Amino acid sequence: MSADSEQNTAAAEQNPDTAIIAALKRQLLRTEAAERRRLLRVLITGSAIRLIILVAFPGLVSHYLSSRVELSTPVTSYKRLVEGVHLSIHNTSPYDGGLFHQSPLLLILFRLLHVLPDLFTNIVYVAVDAMIALTLAKLAAAKADKSKSNRVPGEIRFVCTPSAVATMYLFNPLTVATTLAKSTIVFSHLAIVSALYAGISGLTNQAIMFTAVAAHLSLYPAVLIAPIALMAAVSRKQAQQRWLVGDIALTLAKFAFATGALHLLFAAVFGTQYFMATVDFTLRAADLQPNVGLFWYFFIEIFDEFRPFFFVVFQLTALAFAVPVSWRFRDDPLFAGTMLVGIISALKSYPSWGDLSLFLGLLPLFEELAKYLQYSFLSANLLMYGVGLAPVFWHLWIELGTGNANFFYAATLVYVFGQITLLFDLGGAKLRRELDIHYPETRTRTVIQE
Repeated sequence: MSADSEQNTAAAEQNPDTAIIAALKRQLLRTEAAERRRLLRVLITGSAIRLIILVAFPGLVSHYLSSRVELSTPVTSYKRLVEGVHLSIHNTSPYDGGLFHQSPLLLILFRLLHVLPDLFTNIVYVAVDAMIALTLAKLAAAKADKSKSNRVPGEIRFVCTPSAVATMYLFNPLTVATTLAKSTIVFSHLAIVSALYAGISGLTNQAIMFTAVAAHLSLYPAVLIAPIALMAAVSRKQAQQRWLVGDIALTLAKFAFATGALHLLFAAVFGTQYFMATVDFTLRAADLQPNVGLFWYFFIEIFDEFRPFFFVVFQLTALAFAVPVSWRFRDDPLFAGTMLVGIISALKSYPSWGDLSLFLGLLPLFEELAKYLQYSFLSANLLMYGVGLAPVFWHLWIELGTGNANFFYAATLVYVFGQITLLFDLGGAKLRRELDIHYPETRTRTVIQE
């Protein structure tokens, strides 16, 4: 035995606490290494499955999944994106007609991919999905570190590991189907989760840029600037013990500048008609193609003179929750952001199953709320019935001609009601847990709100 080993052994014998701490550190390092290996295996397996299906079954992807109205909408359709790229390459503005309604960011990206074989496009979609899963895993680790002291007295928690969070996102059938359909909503999802991770990590400027990009890609993620601003304020509040309204205002001003700069850049390159073909098109829900949302059937049936009023009502319903939800859950802006993602998924003008997949991917971050949920069985069944019945009723309506639009819209209503039920249940669970934290004596009591 060397002299150094003998000295370390003697020191450990003299101070057993030091030996215990060293052993715990070694065990922690081994656990972290094992978790990283599990996360890597999950990412590789999920990516390989997607790439194999995209390469081995190109017909399934190009002729079936990419045409499903549950997966592809006028503002996320890969086929429309390809048409827009084709027009752009031939020096024709894709925004002049009524076909292309997606962000210039996607147009620029896919113009670069157009000259490469299709395999590279497949790799990009698979890589984006893997990056979303990795960012969700990082979010889980960051949230676990920040919530160690925010517990109910005597609570024993099972923390959802980063690899488990990535697994539940990557192997969600809705996520897989969205990627295989090559819906461009995945790029918006990457910007959203990147903004939330940057915000919770204290990287406010990066969070603002990602939110601005997400807003240009899909419009509705602009509401996430409210929880992003609160994240910036929370970090300063912890240092100064007070809310800094100036910090919130500064964050909002930076976001306005970033979105305005992107708008001016795109207007200079593509002309102002891009704004009418993207933002205005989404707000007016100008294309009433059936989807899994609430807009299309309602505005097909309503009289023309009432349409402007109800467009304002429907859009305000989707956008007006940003401030009240963010302020009510101001002590946990990440939860507020998750709630807003769910609200967007249910109430936007052109939703798809991909929107629900992101919301479900964020839910494992809040595993501590699982025991407080009261209607999880109901909401899960509503969502499964909505997802399962939509293709069946579409087949009856469009392909067999034995049904009508009411069939498909009924499945849509069940689907949206399932999301709203889950949102109410999740919000109630969060409020009840906050009550248990601040007033532990109420844990065994039933709370009745009059």
